Amino acid sequence: MSAPTVKPDCRHFRGDKPCRFGYPCDDCSRYAPILHKVLLIKARAQGDVLRTTPLLPGLLRKFPDTFLTWVTDPESVPLLENNPFIDRLLPFGLESALIVLAERFDVVICLDKEPELAALASRADAPEKFGFGLNAAGKLVPFGPEAEYAYRLGMDDELKFRLNSRTYQDIAAEAAGVEYGREEYIYHPRDDARKKAAAFFRRHGLPRGRPAVGLNTGAGSKFETKQWPEAHFLELIRLLRRELKADVFLLGGSREKSLNDRLGKRSPVRVFNTGTDNTLPEFSGFLERMDVVVCSDTLAMHLAVALKKSVVVLFGPTCPREIDLYGRGVVLFSGASCAPCYRHTCDDGRCMRDIRPEDVLAAVNELLAGGP
Repeated sequence: MSAPTVKPDCRHFRGDKPCRFGYPCDDCSRYAPILHKVLLIKARAQGDVLRTTPLLPGLLRKFPDTFLTWVTDPESVPLLENNPFIDRLLPFGLESALIVLAERFDVVICLDKEPELAALASRADAPEKFGFGLNAAGKLVPFGPEAEYAYRLGMDDELKFRLNSRTYQDIAAEAAGVEYGREEYIYHPRDDARKKAAAFFRRHGLPRGRPAVGLNTGAGSKFETKQWPEAHFLELIRLLRRELKADVFLLGGSREKSLNDRLGKRSPVRVFNTGTDNTLPEFSGFLERMDVVVCSDTLAMHLAVALKKSVVVLFGPTCPREIDLYGRGVVLFSGASCAPCYRHTCDDGRCMRDIRPEDVLAAVNELLAGGP
C-alpha cells in the first residue's frame, strides 16, 4: 500500500498532528495552497498593535491567498486572537524567533523600531522587506523608501509635534508598502469575555435607558504625565450624574486600584467600580457596555475605537495628530505651550489639569446627542 499524500504547502497543514479538517490530504476539498508567506512584526505598545490591524485588508489585497504570521508581545496576543486575517500568531520570544529564522517568507514587514525586533526582521529570510531593520553597525534603518517618512517622524520633533497631520494607520501602511483605505480596527473579543460585565449589570440591577459613561482613570504605565487629576474626576462624576442623569462606571487595571477605590469612597453621588482585576477581554466586555468612554491616550482609547464606542480623549503630553477616532469621538487638548512634550514625568502637569470637567461634560453630552 502506498503512503498517503502529504501536502505541507497547504495553509491548514500541521505535520505534528492532523489539521482541523482531518487527515489524510488525498483529495481533500479543503486543500488551500499557500501562495504568499508574509511575516508581520508589530509587538510593542498594545494600543499601537491594535491600531495596526486596519492595515490587514490592504495587505491581503496586495498579496491574495497570503499565509500571514504576526509576531507580537505576549501581552498583546489577546488583542489579535480571533482575527480572521491572521493565520498564525506568535508571541515574541526565543521559541518564536527560532521558528521565524527556520522559515523562508516572501515578504517581511517590521513596524517596530526596537533593536531586538528590527534584528529579527533583518535576519528573517525574505526577498522583499518593508519597515525597519538593523544595518551592519546595529543601527536602525528603513528597509526602503516606503518607511522613510515614519523613520524621520521618530527623529524630528518638529515634524511629529507640529507639522505632521497624518494618522498612525496612514503612516504605518505606507511603511508597510500597502494601500490604506481608512479601514477600521479589527478586534473580535471572545463571547465569554462579556459574561463578567453582564453579571455585574445584573447584580447591581442597572436599568437600561440611562446613559452609561465609563471613566478609564489611568494613564498607562509609560507616561505618568497623561494622568488627569483626581479632583477633576470627582467633579466630572458629580456633573455627569446631576446634568445627564448618567450611570458612571470606573474602569482601569491594577495600577488604578487605589485611585478608583478612593473615587468610589469620595464621590458625592453613586458610582460603579467595575474592578481592576479584569483580564483584557473582560475589560473589553465592560467597555462594550458603555455609551461613552472617557479616557486619556491609552489602550482603553484604542479598545473603545475598536469596539466602535463613542469616546472623549484627554490629550496632554502626547500628540493627537496621529489619532483617528473614525468620527465617533471628541479630542480635548489644552494646547499648553509646552505640549506635546512626551515627557514621562512632570512637576507641573498643567497640560492635563487645564482640561476642565465642564469641557468633558460638554463633549459627553455632544456624543450622547449624536455628535460630533
